[in-house]
Amino acid sequence: MGIKDIIIPQTLADAMSKEAQAERERRARVILGTAETEIAHKFSDASEQYKENPVALHLRGMNMLFEGLKEKGSMVIVPSSALDSMNLGAIGGLVSLSRPVEPDSLGVNINPAPTEVNSDTPEEPQSDPQE
Repeated sequence: MGIKDIIIPQTLADAMSKEAQAERERRARVILGTAETEIAHKFSDASEQYKENPVALHLRGMNMLFEGLKEKGSMVIVPSSALDSMNLGAIGGLVSLSRPVEPDSLGVNINPAPTEVNSDTPEEPQSDPQE
């Protein structure tokens, strides 16, 4: 005689399922914690390198800014102190001036280009509304 079917009670099956799920979550948290520890050590090592070489830190900051800005339509908020230390304030202003002006979502031109005055046509005198 052989055993053909074993029926596990539903409560036992549920308990085994919950235990397996809890073990998967525990392993995932251990892996995440280990990764965080490794990342912290790498950042600590990097900070030692940057402490000894401020030019490397400056270049890394500029690279991070570039990586954030190269995506079309992205916006990066940078503290003004960072812009000052990288001498990017003037450059950022020049870049924004070189871009074409686009209307905002309401169709209003946020930063209109200056209008030209045609000097060939005399201006009409303004009438005084109290007259």
